[in-house]
Amino acid sequence: MPSLSDLARAFAAVSAFQQVFGLVLVVAVVVLVSDWRVSLLALAVQYVLVAILLSTLIPLQIATVRMIAGGLVALMFYITARRTQPRRRKQRAQGEAPPTESVDDVLPRGVFWTNLPFRLIGLALVSLSVIVISSQFVLLNAPLLFWVTGLWLAAGGLLTVALTRDALKLGMGLLFFTSGFGIIYLSIDNSLLVYALLVISDLVIALAISHIASVPSSLEGRRHGEM
Repeated sequence: MPSLSDLARAFAAVSAFQQVFGLVLVVAVVVLVSDWRVSLLALAVQYVLVAILLSTLIPLQIATVRMIAGGLVALMFYITARRTQPRRRKQRAQGEAPPTESVDDVLPRGVFWTNLPFRLIGLALVSLSVIVISSQFVLLNAPLLFWVTGLWLAAGGLLTVALTRDALKLGMGLLFFTSGFGIIYLSIDNSLLVYALLVISDLVIALAISHIASVPSSLEGRRHGEM
């Protein structure tokens, strides 16, 4: 198991440009890609990059707490996604055709309200807004790196919430927003109480989203006579 010194060296090897590029990439992946596996990987990478960024503001052992919480969040989302997959795949593997009256229940619903071109336009508008706001307004004592990355994560999270109709994607958007808010707030005031509340809120959001995403599969089981 790596020690804190090994972790500190690994964090120091990641440059500011790599952090910004990685955060830009993970937001774009969550907004544009429908596959939950890819989005979940982007969420996990986001937690690692945010921990690296926050390690310059707060002690390393405290910054890693958020990374550990992110691992728990990703695990909860993974288990939930595996449990709530459409039953059509299972029926196809068994060579069974779904009943005609339950075709609407079997066919998976789209993850996003809009198609890819509209999501690209929305992401471009959010990017332009972040650039304009970060260049025109600067918060007191907030370094530009934290101001830009915090705005980008918060705006990307809100965009994801606005575009998706999938519970897990909605949860990812909320978690991106809390990460962006945490970066901005901690760059102004290094309050460990607020940091602890953000970590707890991430776990609570993940538990709530996992429960909400599991409700349709439970109702479906009851509808088909399963106990």
